[in-house]
Amino acid sequence: MPPELEAKFGLFLAGIDNAPAVFESNFIRILGEELTSRDVVSSRVVANQGSYLLVGEFSETPTDSIRLSWRIVAADGVVIGLFDQVGATDEANLAKLAQDAANRIALLMKAGDPPRAKSRTLTLPTVVLHPVDGAPGDGRISLTSAMSAALGRRSIRVLDDSHDGALVVLGSVKTSIRGDGQLVEVHWSVINEVGRELGSVTQSNVVPVGMLDGSWGEIAHAVADGGADGVIVLLREAHRSRSSVRLD
Repeated sequence: MPPELEAKFGLFLAGIDNAPAVFESNFIRILGEELTSRDVVSSRVVANQGSYLLVGEFSETPTDSIRLSWRIVAADGVVIGLFDQVGATDEANLAKLAQDAANRIALLMKAGDPPRAKSRTLTLPTVVLHPVDGAPGDGRISLTSAMSAALGRRSIRVLDDSHDGALVVLGSVKTSIRGDGQLVEVHWSVINEVGRELGSVTQSNVVPVGMLDGSWGEIAHAVADGGADGVIVLLREAHRSRSSVRLD
């Protein structure tokens, strides 16, 4: 049996990978409302160190429907629940999909007897965030600042200088010109105390040529929020590995 979920820690809505921005925004908004109506605490903005993580993945089916694949990840990195949904993208079906997802999530979150549920507190590693390398325009400053804020909202302590036991988060940006615009690839790596890469997250998108040569503005925050979700997963895996080593 998987560990029981505890509603008191809440659910962080990490978003829907590969989904169109408007679809993702509308779906997550409706899902949050549906979860609230079912007494499930959730947030798209703030997570605590014991929060569960809800991650979705968007794909299209051969029949012109969409598939949403969901996973719920506990604070220690254990996948608690998996489920898929198939439907259309019109407004009525969007609401039905969100309601169905909320029902399934609520059942998982309320499984078992909460008063007897085992405590699953977690202290994620402190990180040192280095300035982002290779970003055009003001990206070195704005993207670094946005990532620091995004990690802070997820209850991660971010330091400017090295510290015993802290992991290092490195960010880099690579751009290239394509026929349809400028390809921007943002790469985030988590490095341990001995310099070994524990994992990485890569984001990519095509923007108009020169769009990021000046101020990144809100784009920096959007990129950082997406990257921070992946970094959190890596930090949880690192914490679980450290705990396993100590137990051995």
